[in-house]
Amino acid sequence: MASSPVIRLPKSILDFCVIISRYVAEGDVISLSKVAGMTYLLIAVNIAVFFIAVYGQSVSEIDALFNEYGLTPIEIMQGENLVSLVTSMFLHADLLHLAMNMLFLFIAGDGVEREMGGGRFLMFYLVCGVLAGFFHVYMNQASDIPCIGASGAIFGVLAAFAVLFPFRWLVTLLGFIPVPAPAIILVFLMISAETVYAASGGVENIAHTAHIGGFLAGVFLTLLFGPKKRIPKETKDKDLDAQLQSDV
Repeated sequence: MASSPVIRLPKSILDFCVIISRYVAEGDVISLSKVAGMTYLLIAVNIAVFFIAVYGQSVSEIDALFNEYGLTPIEIMQGENLVSLVTSMFLHADLLHLAMNMLFLFIAGDGVEREMGGGRFLMFYLVCGVLAGFFHVYMNQASDIPCIGASGAIFGVLAAFAVLFPFRWLVTLLGFIPVPAPAIILVFLMISAETVYAASGGVENIAHTAHIGGFLAGVFLTLLFGPKKRIPKETKDKDLDAQLQSDV
């Protein structure tokens, strides 16, 4: 039988403030770390950028935008427009492109962020996206076609999900049919398909090499840094008791 939690009554206003501040800081009371805030923020930013900069614009305006802020391999190889390694992650060609990417970010990002913590997750996401871009550039050095989309970063998040929660079930779309499978199997099948597409010339207008690069970055970074270390609640309670006793 699980033991009931011990409720400590503060002896003074100072003790009460110590308890509340310590518990909030370490996540025992309402804590933003328990909400996947960065995941939702990234989704909101991607949606906002699409509707502000892309939706409703003319074809010529969209082409100019993608040429300026999209990732063009030949430019990166010449040391030009390096900022596009980041800006390209927040551009999407149409509503379907945006919706599919944000769906997978929502599905996988929530769990990964809760394990890593918001700040580390944001850095993880951005680094995966940048490394995915570098991998795409390396594999397509002479290409002058701009690459856009969050897919590289999101494949990194999917890789992290498969490493952290290999047997948790995910749902993907086979066409428009939802197909559930354990994360490790689903992500393995997805990256296998991307590898086949990349080796065979790929599907037009899809940067398969960016997906592969994001996946490899996600696996490496997750194994290297892992989830945020947690302090067992019993240890935190003992430390808090000791601090309160020393203040008496």
